Amino acid sequence: MEISCSGLFSGCTVSTIVSTLRDRVINSGEYYMKRLRVSLVGALTLALAGSVTPAFAATTPAQVTTGFSGSAYGSYIFNTDKTLTSGPTASSSISCTGATGKTSTNTAAALTVPAVGNVGAATTSVKTLLTTTGKRIESKSTVNGSNLLGGLITAGAISSESSADKNTAGAFSGTNKTTIADLKVLGVAVGANPGANTVLDLSLPLVGSVGKITLNGQEKRLVNGAYQVSTTALRVEVLKAGLPGLKIGTDIRVGVSVANLTAPQTGYLSGTGFSTRAALASGLINSGPTALAYIGCSGGTGSANAAGANIPGLLTAGASSTKTSGVLTPQPKSVVTNTLAGLNVLNGLIQADAIKAETSATRTAGATTATLTDTSTFTNLRIKGLPAINASVAPNTVVQVAGLGQVTLHKVSKSSSAIIVTMIDVVLSQPIGALPTGSRIQIGYSSTGVAL
Repeated sequence: MEISCSGLFSGCTVSTIVSTLRDRVINSGEYYMKRLRVSLVGALTLALAGSVTPAFAATTPAQVTTGFSGSAYGSYIFNTDKTLTSGPTASSSISCTGATGKTSTNTAAALTVPAVGNVGAATTSVKTLLTTTGKRIESKSTVNGSNLLGGLITAGAISSESSADKNTAGAFSGTNKTTIADLKVLGVAVGANPGANTVLDLSLPLVGSVGKITLNGQEKRLVNGAYQVSTTALRVEVLKAGLPGLKIGTDIRVGVSVANLTAPQTGYLSGTGFSTRAALASGLINSGPTALAYIGCSGGTGSANAAGANIPGLLTAGASSTKTSGVLTPQPKSVVTNTLAGLNVLNGLIQADAIKAETSATRTAGATTATLTDTSTFTNLRIKGLPAINASVAPNTVVQVAGLGQVTLHKVSKSSSAIIVTMIDVVLSQPIGALPTGSRIQIGYSSTGVAL
């Protein structure tokens, strides 16, 4: 914005500057109204000082624009055909937001994974911060010891840390850190602070090399304006046969932290949908999510379909699908719809002709909270022995079903910016098939969110 005097305010009186600024404000409408106070103070200061040299205000850290996304977990153990899946345990995450001062923490008890070994209790955290030089996201994972592969790999406390920064000049930087106490690989002690991306051969007597071990796995990269920092303290990959009970492709990750900075945008979307999932009380996944689809932070559309679902000994279901969509303009909005046909649990104990889990989240301009909707429905729901249960069941209805366990129907949870719906949530009170007591089964899942 210029004022018609020679030079930068040179020759202008205070009254001229104020009058000109006021005229510009009136003519320019709301935009300049918001800047009136700053413009007047700056102009008056220069005029009274008699400055003829251009002056530029320093960018403050609060003005650094960026988005945050980060996660941390204690352990994640799986093989390529998904017959073995444990974790991610103690998962903490901050996803799709531009706000500082956000914190996510989690803990998990120690666990034993068949053929893999023992992983200690885990603690994780992710937080976004305003620093003296810009903005930062920090992610940390700590695991209290591990004994893997029958003692081939043992360790005390294992931790990883990742951080990503963006300063007032727009430059990115990041740090990775790993510490592993009392680490021994094949009986040989390894230092507590291994170098970045240290790779060791996993070799067995009389068998030879069956895989590799990566210590202090690090990555930093800038992709399409997004800066990504990740650290994996300990990773074991089984690449050949030879370890009893473990398939080729088994992947063991302990102490994982991820910190991302993204381009700023008008809103940050989230959403997930799936039809069925079963997890053991220990955290092991017995049956992964079917018809799984997500919404990206910037929106778009997605879909997934499944011809049917079958959790042996527990349930069968017909065709299912998940559709996701998200937009940032004219206002941020995310929608997830999951549909499931022909549900049958324990030979008719619970039945439904169809289930729809459908949620949406919308944030209007200037709003600090989202408008959340839930249009989920049952079609011909019935539970044997409970004739009062039908398709019009109220949200968050909890019933005890003999021979099954605690069942929550149309389970709904909300925050200021997100909603989660699980149409049938079961916690087993007795073993059923391959699922032990305490296992959780989820049927018809939809979650959506819009964050600042």
